[in-house]
Amino acid sequence: MKLIVSALALLTAFLMVSCNSTDSRIKKQPERFAALSLVEQTAVQNKTLDIGHSTDVVYFIMGEPDRIKRQVKDGRNSEAWVYTRIYTQMEGSHLAGYERRVFYDAQHKVYRVYYVPRYVHTYSEHQEVVSEIEFEDGKVTAITEYES
Repeated sequence: MKLIVSALALLTAFLMVSCNSTDSRIKKQPERFAALSLVEQTAVQNKTLDIGHSTDVVYFIMGEPDRIKRQVKDGRNSEAWVYTRIYTQMEGSHLAGYERRVFYDAQHKVYRVYYVPRYVHTYSEHQEVVSEIEFEDGKVTAITEYES
């Protein structure tokens, strides 16, 4: 039984790690990867992103963007792929109410009631931009990485 549970845990961990990796994206779309030039395929396999790469290279290395900003400047199409990170932060604790407790006082042969304060932790979810990749006519023109 322990072996089955261990094997399932290992399989789950493997699937979680591999489901959004460069290799899994290549396996999902082998024709799209094969259409890249040899230089771009090497860049994808080495996970090195540079100015002049196509949107396909960025997709294989970084995955789907969280947001896409599109605009037309001077008759040229440009877009920016924005990648974000979501994290949870503890904001503190606050009083949520009181819990009623009842106990029997054997010495006086009565039930006693008292209230205990109940505190709950408060969390908030934040989203921050990790990187932004700008394209003009389908080619990378700028790569911006933000510090956390």
